[in-house]
Amino acid sequence: MIAVEKNHTHSDTLVRVSAPARLHLGFLDLNGNSGRKFGSIGIAINSYCTTISAQTATQISVHGFNNDEPLAARTLAIIDKFYRSLGNGIAERDRGVAITLEQLIPEHSGFGSGTQLNLAIGSALCRLHNINKSTQEIAAELGRGARSGIGISTFDLGGFIIDGGLSSSSTVPPLLAHYNLPKDWRIVLIMDPHHQGVHGQQEKHAFKTLPTFPQQHANTICHLTLMQLLPAIVEQKIEPFGDAITQIQSLIGDHFSPAQGGRYTSPLIGQLLEKAQQLGHSGIAQSSWGPTGCIFVANDEQAQSLISTLTIVSQALADANQQPNFQIAQANECGAKIEMTQV
Repeated sequence: MIAVEKNHTHSDTLVRVSAPARLHLGFLDLNGNSGRKFGSIGIAINSYCTTISAQTATQISVHGFNNDEPLAARTLAIIDKFYRSLGNGIAERDRGVAITLEQLIPEHSGFGSGTQLNLAIGSALCRLHNINKSTQEIAAELGRGARSGIGISTFDLGGFIIDGGLSSSSTVPPLLAHYNLPKDWRIVLIMDPHHQGVHGQQEKHAFKTLPTFPQQHANTICHLTLMQLLPAIVEQKIEPFGDAITQIQSLIGDHFSPAQGGRYTSPLIGQLLEKAQQLGHSGIAQSSWGPTGCIFVANDEQAQSLISTLTIVSQALADANQQPNFQIAQANECGAKIEMTQV
């Protein structure tokens, strides 16, 4: 049983947590022959966030988002898991809590919505009950970080993250590198509201049934990361950074192709990413299982120009009701914000 100090629940306090979305840009090693598997590359972005608030109440309840029943059920399941793990020392009479969902990262789009909702609720309840646990401990108890530690580290730190994957004894992946991208760099996001990324049981099945990732491809990705991607961030050079991202994504996307229907989940976004590459852009990626695509550029002017061009291309490729959404993102450099106020 986890020890919890008695009578330390903050009954007159509201805890608000706001956690940024993230992009998952690839795995270091899906082969696993080294004794470690996965290892992830990713970045926190400022385009979307999950914001929740929590305060004590007479019973457990979930509010917000038009009483979306499946969402409320998922939220209640997170709360239940918290009180069966991190909060199992809290007396039953003190477990009443009102959770309000204020903002949510879009689901199944490649932005890490599930991890951020779990971490936001877990962190809020830890603060509310005066339970001193790290984000890594919260993630482990709530079942996050089974493959990637990007969402865990971006919750704490924001910025560009590389984690070390999992060994046979790991619970969550360790943080290996953390950098802030140059402030001028921008990320053009291309979102397809008509597709969803692989998730849930389909995702688990994919990881079980995909062929073994070639060791030479894992070696190439690790070499690109250490000798091109990270030096490009330190030296603030967008071209080698983008080239490394594009190469890594090609290897990862082709490996996942049988599960997601091609290198990219959304055929339209795939066409637009290929067009951007033909125009001389690099930093071409799909975040996680997609369908969101992203392109790294040097500044806002380039981002605006690229969106103008791709909008015209998209209008020629698809009907008006099938058009994607474009957005310019910047890296988030602060991670989650946690506030406690008296009520």
